Amino acid sequence: MTKRAIRPFLKFWLPVYLYAGLIFIYSSLSSPPGLSYILYGDKLLHLAEYAILGFLVARALKNSSAPQLRRHFRVYAILFSLVYGLSDEFHQHFVPGRQVEVLDLVADGLGAFFGQLALR
Repeated sequence: MTKRAIRPFLKFWLPVYLYAGLIFIYSSLSSPPGLSYILYGDKLLHLAEYAILGFLVARALKNSSAPQLRRHFRVYAILFSLVYGLSDEFHQHFVPGRQVEVLDLVADGLGAFFGQLALR
């Protein structure tokens, strides 16, 4: 990686990787802290965390050197976040005390949608 390519990576892609890692660590917990006292509180958490991921991915793609990615950054941000959400649900299948839920994936997709909308 050239010196010229390092700065955009650090500015745009490193936050995506760090945040995705944070999601992975959080979903590795057998009983993560949450909003269990609120009806569908866990879905609200999914919505919020994937809104942040959707925003970060959209921001990185919008500043990509590839014209195709820049042109359709919103669609790709939603798709990337949704695929990451799917992989996260698969990962949770192997974590004791966690379960796979389709509604979590729906909340992830909605969060990614709203997150990319926040980017101008």
